Amino acid sequence: MNRYDIDKDLFSNIEISNDIKLELYRNCKKGKRTADLRFKYAGVLTALIVILIIGSTGIGAKACYDGIKSRMESMSDKEQESLKEDLQNNTGVTIDDSWSRKLTNDEVLRMAELERQYYDLGVYPETEVKRLKTLDEWDGKTLCYIEEDHLLHLPKKEMDDEQLLLFIDYTAKKDYVMEKEAQEYFEEENIKVEDPYVDVDHASEQDIIDLGYKHLVKFLGYELSDEWHARVEAFKPSEVDPGCGTYHDMYTIYWERSSGSPNSTDYVVVLGMHDLEFRVAAIGGREHWAGLGSYTDEEALKKAKEDRAKVLEKLKSLYGYSGEPDREKMEAYHEYDDYGDTRQIRYVFYYGKEEVGVTWDLADEKMASVEIWNE
Repeated sequence: MNRYDIDKDLFSNIEISNDIKLELYRNCKKGKRTADLRFKYAGVLTALIVILIIGSTGIGAKACYDGIKSRMESMSDKEQESLKEDLQNNTGVTIDDSWSRKLTNDEVLRMAELERQYYDLGVYPETEVKRLKTLDEWDGKTLCYIEEDHLLHLPKKEMDDEQLLLFIDYTAKKDYVMEKEAQEYFEEENIKVEDPYVDVDHASEQDIIDLGYKHLVKFLGYELSDEWHARVEAFKPSEVDPGCGTYHDMYTIYWERSSGSPNSTDYVVVLGMHDLEFRVAAIGGREHWAGLGSYTDEEALKKAKEDRAKVLEKLKSLYGYSGEPDREKMEAYHEYDDYGDTRQIRYVFYYGKEEVGVTWDLADEKMASVEIWNE
C-alpha cells in the first residue's frame, strides 16, 4: 500500500487491547531493530501503526549509529525511490517474506559479525544490490532484487562475506526509507507521535547499570568481559497512556559489544522505574538463537516435559520459588517463526499473583530469559 493512499482517519480508529499493548511494551527493543521479528513486519502501513503505538525503533532512535546514519542520508533520490517502490510492492507479513529463501544458521552467525564491522567500523560492500526485471535474467548466484516477484533473491548457495555485506546494506537502507516515509506522513497529517522513551530519572544511570548487572550475573552465573558495554533506556508508557498505570514504566539495561548490531547477541535486564524491582533478565539476538539446537514441535514439547523439573529447580535456587506452581502453561517457542523449527520452550508459572515466565534453550538446558510480573 502506498503511503499516499492511507486514510488519516485510520489511526484514530485503531483499537488495541491492554493485553496487546502490554505484549508490545514487553517485547519492544529499541535500537535492536530485528531482535524480535514478531513485531518487525514489512510494509509502510504497519510500520506507521507500530511507530504510533511504541515510538520509532530504528536508525532515528536514541541508540542510532552515527556513521551509518550519514551513509543513509547520503543515498541518492533515485536509490530512495527504488526502495520506496520495493516497500510498496511488498505483500509479505514478516520481513523474511521479502527474501527468496531463509538465512542459514551459518549465514546468521557470520552476518552478526559482519554487522559489527558494518556499524562500528564502516566496512561497506563494494557494490550495490543488482536490480533485474524478470526471473529469467537471474543466474541464481548473485544477490539481486527482481521486479517480477518483488523479492530480494539470495544466492541458492550460502552467501559469501561480500554478499552478506550487500544484504546488510540493502536491509539497513530499506529500513531507513520506511521510517523516513512514516515520519513524513506524520508531519504531513500533523499527527503527533508521543514517545514513551524518556530521560533517565529517579536514579543515576550508573546506579541503574550497577543494580542491573547484579541481577544479570545472578541470572547468567558468570560475569561479562570488558568488551560488553551497558546503556540504559527509560520506557514510560504511562506518559502516553495513563490508563495503563505506572507498573510497566521501566528501565531497560542492554549489554552489547561495542555499539551492537541488529542481529548480534545482547543481554538485557529490566527494572521497575519507580521501585527498581527486578522484572526481566534475558539473552537475546538472532546470533544467540542461530547457535541453538533444532527440534520439531513434537520433540520440543516432549523434552520440555522432561526438563520441567530442572526449570523449577533453577527458579527455586535463583529466585526462591519453591513447591509446585498454582497453575502453568507451556508452549513451543518460535523466536523466528519462518524457520519452521523449535529451539526454545516457553514456560509460564503462576505463584499467587505473580506470573513467572521462562524461555528455556532446549539443547543447552539453560534459561534464555526469566520474567517476573505481578498479574
